[in-house]
Amino acid sequence: MSRRKRPVIRLRSQVLWDLLARTKRSQNWLADQLGISRSHLSMLVNRGRAPSGKLRNRMMRFLGVEDFNELFYVEHPDDGE
Repeated sequence: MSRRKRPVIRLRSQVLWDLLARTKRSQNWLADQLGISRSHLSMLVNRGRAPSGKLRNRMMRFLGVEDFNELFYVEHPDDGE
């Protein structure tokens, strides 16, 4: 019997880029504000990592996003397998 994989929260990368462009901020600025490395943020953007709950909350706060679904989505690993 195989175990089902858990859903993973992913960052909507294009939304992030649009928000940064609108506020004239850089990915480096955001990484500094979030207290994470630039490479960690890059992995989040490129779907190599999933943001923790605390990090998601900080991202929403620094980017001025109130709706979770605007910036993140749920990826279901078992879909399409």
